[in-house]
Amino acid sequence: MSASHTVVELPPDVDQALKRLRSQIRRYVCSEGLALVAVLLGLLFWGSFLADAAYFQLSRLELPRWLRAAFLIGTVGLLAAAVTVQILFRVLTAFRRRALALVIERRFPELGDGLITAVEAAEGGFATDGPFEQALLQRTTAEAARRLERLDLTTVFDPQPLRRAVVVATVLLVSILGLAVVDSSGMERWLSGYLALRPTYWPRETTLVVYAVTQPGEKRRDFRDGWYRHPRGGDLELRIEAAEGTRKPERVRLDYRLAGGSRKRIYLTALGDQPFVHVFPALLDDVEFRVTGGDFAVAEPWRVEVVDPPRTEAVTLSVRYPNYTGLNSGPDTARTTLPMIGTQMSLPMGTDVEFSAQTNKPLSVVRLDIDAGSDRFEIEFGQPVGLAIAGSKPAPGALAGWVTVRSQDGAALLRAAWPAASVGTLLQQDRRGFRLPFVLRPNGAAELTEAVAAAAARQAPLPVPLPWPADGRLRIHLEDHDGIGSPEPLMLTLNGIVDQPPTIEVELKGIGAAITRQARIPVAGLIRDDYGIVQVRFDYVVSDGPTDWQPRELASPPQAGAREFHLARSESEPYERFDVLPLDLQLKQKLTLSVAAVDGDTLDGANEQRSQKFVFTVVPVEELLSLLYAKELNLRKRFEQILTELKDLRSDLELHAGKADEARGLSGKNDSSAVEARKQLELAIATCAERSLLAIRKSASETTAIAVAFADIRDELVNNAAETPQNMDRLETKILGELARAEGEDFPAVDAALGLFALRTDKGQDPRPAIGQSRDALDTLIARLERVLLEMRKLETFHEALELLKSIISAQDELSEETKRQRKEKALRALE
Repeated sequence: MSASHTVVELPPDVDQALKRLRSQIRRYVCSEGLALVAVLLGLLFWGSFLADAAYFQLSRLELPRWLRAAFLIGTVGLLAAAVTVQILFRVLTAFRRRALALVIERRFPELGDGLITAVEAAEGGFATDGPFEQALLQRTTAEAARRLERLDLTTVFDPQPLRRAVVVATVLLVSILGLAVVDSSGMERWLSGYLALRPTYWPRETTLVVYAVTQPGEKRRDFRDGWYRHPRGGDLELRIEAAEGTRKPERVRLDYRLAGGSRKRIYLTALGDQPFVHVFPALLDDVEFRVTGGDFAVAEPWRVEVVDPPRTEAVTLSVRYPNYTGLNSGPDTARTTLPMIGTQMSLPMGTDVEFSAQTNKPLSVVRLDIDAGSDRFEIEFGQPVGLAIAGSKPAPGALAGWVTVRSQDGAALLRAAWPAASVGTLLQQDRRGFRLPFVLRPNGAAELTEAVAAAAARQAPLPVPLPWPADGRLRIHLEDHDGIGSPEPLMLTLNGIVDQPPTIEVELKGIGAAITRQARIPVAGLIRDDYGIVQVRFDYVVSDGPTDWQPRELASPPQAGAREFHLARSESEPYERFDVLPLDLQLKQKLTLSVAAVDGDTLDGANEQRSQKFVFTVVPVEELLSLLYAKELNLRKRFEQILTELKDLRSDLELHAGKADEARGLSGKNDSSAVEARKQLELAIATCAERSLLAIRKSASETTAIAVAFADIRDELVNNAAETPQNMDRLETKILGELARAEGEDFPAVDAALGLFALRTDKGQDPRPAIGQSRDALDTLIARLERVLLEMRKLETFHEALELLKSIISAQDELSEETKRQRKEKALRALE
C-alpha cells in the first residue's frame, strides 16, 4: 500500500505568532543596524578629528586636501555599505515559517519539536499511511498551538548586542554633541576641513608672507601660486614678514633643497620690525623651500625657477647719412646697415638712425637711459605696470611709451607719451627685439627737451624720429614678462661727428715777401674735406683799401663734391697763380693773400676755412734784385765752403795714396815692427775710405740744396717779371745746368770710385788704383764746380754796379729833397 502526503492546516494562533516573530526580528535588525551605523559614524568622526589635530600639532599643517576628500568619499561609501549590509540586506531577508519555528524550538525545547512538526505538516511535508497517523499529526499540531500561546516570544532575542550598540552609539553621539557645544570652533574646523574641503581651516596666530627682492632698485617680486622665476646667476634675496595683524615669531625655520642637491635647514632671526632675510648668492639652479614659524606652515613648498635673464644678443644701426655727405650707398632714401661692434660708434651729425636690438627672449618693457652732460632722459615702452599717468592709463595688454626728462637726482621734470601709432612699431611682434628711430643732432639735448615739453603741453606730438644728443651715453634696461630685468644694462655711446671745415695746406712757390707791381704769385697745396668741397677761391686784402676780404676765383676751380683738391692750373703748372698787376698796387703797399675753401654742409650751414695769411710788400725791381743778390751771396759762401771741403778731400786722398805706397813697400817684411806699421797704415787707409764716402755724400746733398735755392731765385725773377735774357741764361745754363750735371754725373762718379776704394780696403786688396780713380773723378767735379763759382763771382761786379747806381739815385733824391726844402725856407723868409 502506498503512502500519501497529508496536509494539516496550521492553526491561526500559530500562524499569527510566527508573523509577530518575523516583525520583531525585522525591528530588532533595523534597530541594531542603525545603532551600528551611528557607532561607525561616531568612530569615523572622532578618528578623523583626532587624526587632524595630531597631524596639525606635529606638522602645523592641515591634512592634505586629497586625503580629506578621499576620507569623505570613503566615509560615504562605508556608510552606504554598512546600511546595505547591516540594515537593508537583513531587513529584506525572507523569513520562512519553518525557520521561524526552528528559532522558537531552539529557544523553548519544551515544545518537543511539536511546532516544527505542525509547520511541516501544514506545508505537506509528511507522508501518512493511514487514519491513525493523520489523527496523531492533528493532535500534535493542536498541542503545539496550545503550548505556544503560553510562551513569550520576545525572549527569543538576545538583547545584549543591541543594548551595547545603542549604548556605544549614544555615547558617541552625545560626545559629538558635547563637542559642538563645548568647542564649537573645533566642530566648525572639522566641518570646514572634511565637508567643505577648504585648503586652510585651522585658525593661526601667525601668518607669514614670503617674497623676493631683486636688484637694482630693491624691487619686490611676489610668488604667484607658489612660483617665482629668478634670473640665472643673480642673488636671490628672500624676505619673510608676518602678515599685518598676526604675531611675529621669534625665529623662522627655512628648509630648502637645490635642484639635484640634498635638503638643508637653517633658522632665521630678525631684529625688531625688520623682516627675516636669507640670500642665495649667485643662484644657478632651481630651488624649492618651506617656511615654518610659530603655528604657520604650508603644505606645498615655494618654488624658484632659475631662467636666463633678458639680454641683448645683437645691435644694428640702419642709418641714412645726410645727403650732402655722399656716404649713402644708394638713393637718398636708402639705408646702410651697420653692426654695433664694441660699445662706441661714431656717425656724422644729422644721420637718421634706426637703432635695432635682438634679444634672447620676449620682452615686456624696454627702458633706455640717456646721459648727455648735465641732461638726463628716459625712454620707456612696452607693457609696463607703472608707466601710465593720470588720464592716460592704457588698456590691459596695450602698449604704452613715455619720454621723460629727469633732473640729476632722478626726479621727473617733464613726461610725454609716445603717439599710439608709433609705440606699436617699437617692439617686434614676437617681442624678441625692439627698434628706436632718432636723428643725431649737435644740440639734441635741448631739442629733445623742447619736444617733450611741447608734447606734455599737448601742443604737438613727440616727433618720430626723435632728436638725439650727440655723444650721449646710452644704457639699455630690459624686462621680460616674468618681471626679470637684465642684471646689468648694456652701455653704448653714439658719437656725433661734427662736420669740420676743410683743411688747407698751401705754400708759396718761387716767390718771397717782396714783390713787384707785375708779380704773379704761385700758390701750391692740397685742400681736403670729409664730405666734399664746394668752392675754393683766393681772398685778399690791400693796405689802404677795403678791410674786408676780396674774393677772386681760381683759374681751375674744383669739381663739386671733391674730397681732395690740388691747386693746379694744368699738369705742367701744379699751382694756382694770383696776378698782382690788375690790382694796380703802389710801392710800399702791402698785399695780404689767403686761400679760402667752403664745404657743402646743408644742415647747419656751410663751413668756410681760410689758409694762413701771406703778406707781401710791393717794391721796385731794383730793390727786389738787391734782395735776391743778398740771398745769392749767402748761397755763394755756402758753395765756396763745399768746394773747399772737396779740395780737402782730394788732399786727403793724395796723402793716403802715399800711405798705400808705404804699406805696399812693407808687405814683404815679416819683422814685428814692419807688421805693426803696416797694420797702422792699413787702418788709416780704411778710415780714409769711410770718411771720404761720408764727406762726398754730404757735399752732394748740400750742393743739391744750393741748386734748389738758385732755382727759387730764378722763379722769383720770373714771377716778379724781373727776368732778363742775360740773367736767365746765366742762372739756367751756367749755374743750374752745371749743378745738375754735377749732381747727375760727377758726384755719382766720385761716390762709385770711393765705394770701390772702401771695398778693396775691406777685402785687403791694393787700394791704390781705386784711390787714383777717386782723385781723377774728384778733379773733374772740382773743375766743374769752380766754373760755377766763377760764374757766381761774375755777378758780383754787376750787383756792385747796381748798388752804386742805387746809392747815386738815393743821393740824387736826397739832394732834390734838400733843394726843395731850402727853396721853401727862402720863400718863407721872403714872405716875412
